[in-house]
Amino acid sequence: SGSVLLALFWRRMSTIDLSNNSLTGPFPQFLENTTYLRFLDLSHNIFSGKLPTWIAKRIPYSRFLRLQSNMFSGHIPEELTNSFGLHYLDLANNNISGIIPQSLAGMKAMRRTTPDGNRGDVYEGSISSFTKSQELHYTFSNYNLVVLLDLSGNSLTGQIPEEISLLLGLKSLNLSGNHLGGKIPNTIGDLKGLESLDLSRNRLSGEIPSSLSELTSFSWLNLSYNNLSGRIPSGHQLQTLNDQEYIYIGNPGLCGPPLRKNCAMRGRHDEVDDVSDDLAVLYLGMSIGFVVSLWLVFCTLLFRK
Repeated sequence: SGSVLLALFWRRMSTIDLSNNSLTGPFPQFLENTTYLRFLDLSHNIFSGKLPTWIAKRIPYSRFLRLQSNMFSGHIPEELTNSFGLHYLDLANNNISGIIPQSLAGMKAMRRTTPDGNRGDVYEGSISSFTKSQELHYTFSNYNLVVLLDLSGNSLTGQIPEEISLLLGLKSLNLSGNHLGGKIPNTIGDLKGLESLDLSRNRLSGEIPSSLSELTSFSWLNLSYNNLSGRIPSGHQLQTLNDQEYIYIGNPGLCGPPLRKNCAMRGRHDEVDDVSDDLAVLYLGMSIGFVVSLWLVFCTLLFRK
């Protein structure tokens, strides 16, 4: 009877906060029985192993899932994206690898531009969230307003999927400190409600999409230490951000304000490089022609003898 009562107890739990302990082992198995769980915080522990594929199925009403600063490994389970109510997903600072699944676009709660108004949960206390380069605190009464995706500080590879731009409700997107390559999706400007974007310390290349300048809710941007190039887009909101130069530092190919590197100078350097390349090809062709001619003369003289 004791085990039955315990199972019923876990089944009815709506909030579990085990953060900031030294808990070890795999993802807790008992959470399979927490059908009505909405808020789960396992951050700042030493949990390890792969993330289970059953989270969305066994915890179907989850809204807030924070697993940051553990030792979880493996890939992000595609099944996790079936969590229809999940609007806060924080997997930062783990050992997660692989690509960002395109199926993230299926997270319906992150696609909504208006927050879920359900306030049926009861949770006393506050939630700390590190975003916009500062620690923010939310009470349970207003955490539903936060739509966040944080995958920073892992070993993710591949490109940023275009589908991420379908998460129209996102307020904060942090993919920093991974091994992501390719270009920043041009559709990133579709995230009209985005307030914080951090793509720093990756291997992103190409130009910064001009659509970023159309985001009017921006208060934090970090694109530093990538391989971005070209002219930095201009826009009123971008010009109001703090630490202007730091936003783009570590991208030697970028030019234009707020950097001191002039794009006109860059263009002239490119033209010089093109001329140098053309001259190199010309000289190489002349050298090959000279060698071939010399060889033909030598062969002719040899046969005459």
